[in-house]
Amino acid sequence: MNNIKKYRTIIIVSVSALIGLISWKHLNSSFSKKIAPEVVMKLSISVATPHKATVKSYIKTVGQCTPFNRVVLVPQVEGTLQTVEMPNGGKVTAGQTLFTLDHRSFEAYVKQSEAQLAMDTARYNLNLSQLNRSKDLRSNNFLSQQEYDSYVANVEVSKAQLLADEAVCTLKKIDLEHCFIKAPFDGILSKSSVDAQSFVTRGTPLAVLNQLQPIFADAYLSEQDLMPLLLAQNDANETIEIEAQLIDDENVVQRGQLVSIGNEVEKTSGTFDLRTMFDNQDLQFWPGRGVDLKIYYKTLKDVILVPDSSIHQGNKGDFVYIINAQGLAEMRYINVGQSYQGWSVVKKGLQGDEQVIAEGHALLAPGVPVQPVNTVVAPAL
Repeated sequence: MNNIKKYRTIIIVSVSALIGLISWKHLNSSFSKKIAPEVVMKLSISVATPHKATVKSYIKTVGQCTPFNRVVLVPQVEGTLQTVEMPNGGKVTAGQTLFTLDHRSFEAYVKQSEAQLAMDTARYNLNLSQLNRSKDLRSNNFLSQQEYDSYVANVEVSKAQLLADEAVCTLKKIDLEHCFIKAPFDGILSKSSVDAQSFVTRGTPLAVLNQLQPIFADAYLSEQDLMPLLLAQNDANETIEIEAQLIDDENVVQRGQLVSIGNEVEKTSGTFDLRTMFDNQDLQFWPGRGVDLKIYYKTLKDVILVPDSSIHQGNKGDFVYIINAQGLAEMRYINVGQSYQGWSVVKKGLQGDEQVIAEGHALLAPGVPVQPVNTVVAPAL
């Protein structure tokens, strides 16, 4: 009985001590919270001040490079192909001889026509001198009118024969020139489709020559882009500028000019054709290669731009985070326009004096304290 009372007393003392210890820790903790300063964790982010600039609206499309000039070289006379200067093709210059036909017979034809011309010239001179002598005889009635008329006719026939001889001589010389097939312009020649010593007829394809400096890029646009381009083309204060980038190499970019806008909209597709031109000094644009085209046509003055990295897509549209006066992240819905070198036009939603959070969005949410550690600078547009 005494043992039971003893154990009961020990338990009561132990429980009381435990309760006292817990109460003391609680009071100590509460006291510590009251006197310790509150520690606030801030999210490190990068910021950007909206940039105001003058830019141009543009239309994006895909085009294909087309030679400035393209000719299929064919012989104008038939004969044996004597020489092929560039059987494997390559770069050529205007006036360079590319193919030569056996021209010996053509040279002979020229000499023959020149000889005939010389004979008929002599005959014409003889008939003319006879006519001049007969004039005095006719004036003194020593020559009949019929004889005089025959002298006149002989001169006219000889003159006509000379014209015919000169025409034949010119044609024979042209045929001789056709034996030497030359490049009509600077360009790139394809490999030859015919070997030397082959007999060729008129119109036999020999090779294809493309002029690549300058070069065209052709594209098709939707009919909704037609009127903006036509208005810009007729606006004396606007200039249409073209930028092209190779589809398979973003480092190859050229600036060019608009050549023509198609004169009709295709009924089935609702598109119209567009032709642009580039100097292509480095020959990196090649016939058949695809290019991404940007057609800048309308000037926009003092528009607000923010980094593309700051723009998010939400259920209600695009938005950005800004830093409010309390140093907290705040959501702003915006209306976004076109992008320029990684910065997009903001049509609506910002005044232009906010601090926009450009990077560091992983843990970002409205009301989160933020600490700018870096500033994103706008490019020169």
